[in-house]
This record gives sequence, C-alpha cells and structure tokens, in this order.
Amino acid sequence: MDLRAVKAKIGSVKNITEITAALETFAALKMRKTQKRFNETKAFRIAMARVLKRLQGALEKNESIFLEEREVKKILICVVASDRGFCGPFNSNMFKFSSKEIERIKGEYESAEVEILPIGKKAIRFFKKNNENVKREYFGVGDYWKYSEVKEIADFLLESFVNKDYDKVYFFYTKFISSFSQKPRCVELFPLNKSIIDNFVEKEEEKIDFQFEHVLEPTPARILNEVVKEFILYLIYQFILSANTSEHSARMMAMRNASDNASDILGGLKLEYNKARQQHITNEVSEISSTKEAME
Repeated sequence: MDLRAVKAKIGSVKNITEITAALETFAALKMRKTQKRFNETKAFRIAMARVLKRLQGALEKNESIFLEEREVKKILICVVASDRGFCGPFNSNMFKFSSKEIERIKGEYESAEVEILPIGKKAIRFFKKNNENVKREYFGVGDYWKYSEVKEIADFLLESFVNKDYDKVYFFYTKFISSFSQKPRCVELFPLNKSIIDNFVEKEEEKIDFQFEHVLEPTPARILNEVVKEFILYLIYQFILSANTSEHSARMMAMRNASDNASDILGGLKLEYNKARQQHITNEVSEISSTKEAME
C-alpha cells in the first residue's frame, strides 16, 4: 500500500480517537450530573412517603379519581427516547421493547384506540415512520431537566385522564441500573396502581421520622387527589431522569468502545505502515545493488 495513503488513514483514525474520547468524557460528566439531580430529591421523597403513609386509609378505599378503573376505550402510551444519537443500543432497545409491548396492549384491548406520545426526537421519528397514531409530541427532555419543567407533560397526562380523554396511560422509559446495565421498563401510570405507592412508601419507610406527622385537614379523602398529583409529577420526573442517565451512560460506553476499536485499527495501520516502509527501503536497497552490479 502507498505510504502516503496509510499515513493519511493513521491521521484520520487519530482524529476519530480524540473525538470519541472527548464525547466519552462529556457523557460521563453528564451522567454524574443527572445522578446528582436524582439524589437532590431525597428530602422530597421522604416527605412524600410520610404523607402517603398517613393516607393509606383513603387509598385503600380508592378515594381518588386517579385510582378509578373504567371501561377502556382509548389508551395513551408515552415512550421516552433520546434527542441525539451516538448512544449505542439505547434507542434500539427501547423501540424493540416498546413495539412488542404496544402489540401486546393492542391485543389485550382490541376495541380500544391506541395513541402514542413520543418524547424525544428519535422516538418521534421512529413512530411516525411506522405510521403509529401520534397527535402530540415532546422533545428537548435531555440534559438536566428541572422538576418544574416536567410539569407540562405531567399536567397534560393528569388532565387527560381526569377529563376521560384516555382511560389508560402507560409510560415507557429506560431504567438506569448501573453504568453497564440499563433496562427498558413499562409502567401503567393511570389508573394508578396502589402497588406503586406501596412500594414507594416501603422503600422510604426506614428513613421516615415518625416523631413528626402531618396534620391532614379537612380530611384525608379531600386532599388525596392533590397529593397523588404531586406524586405523579415526581414519578414522571424520576422516569425522565432515569432515562437521561441511561442515555448518557450508554453514550459513554459506546464512545469508549469506539475509542478502543479505533486504537486497535490504529495499531494495525501502524504495523502496516512499518511493513510498507520496510518494504520500500528494501526495494530501494535492491535497486541500488542491482544498479551497482550492472555498472560493474
């Protein structure tokens, strides 16, 4: 191979390695920042668990419109993906999982109309390309969303269920387990399953200080709906934070693998360059020797 061509390829691969290494560093920083956002909700989680614990009686009696079971005529499915690429199998895993689950839901409720609410540019593009029923969409839910900024999505879902625009609402997101593991999840958001509340209270119960209790006025049943609204807002915020953390983690690992692959290619190209250079030197020596012999 021509030495100049090999040298040019070596330069290109070095540039790719520098880019992927930079993207890996940025993704790692963003992942840590989203994890920090999650940890900042600790005080709220404990306070919410304390109030929900006091409302167990009202919850057992289903004294909330958000727990109301009704005939399923229309279903909304929210799917969270990313706005950007270069995040390995993050989006493809979600689309495989959600497509399978959507078919299952359609089969379970054959007479119901199913509408998709994609969150993220990749999700919007995927479901529109597959001709799904998409009437509303969101994007820009990436880096470091504030708690208040999730309210637009939460309010839309809450109002839609209360107004009976939808009888069931599902939420698909990628759960962050570790830097090496992220799993797509499906949560039935409405009607709210009491097991979600029970699991949340049980998880936070050890941290609750029972020396102080909230005074609930006028009655637990009257304030239950307002508390559930805040709980739903919190859940959606956590789902999106988890999806964002998973996205940054997947991008970090994808860029690390790309850097490793580029390093392997670079090593091969350097070896090829050295072989070609040695061959070039050998040819020159052979030509000099042949010329000398011809002159003699």
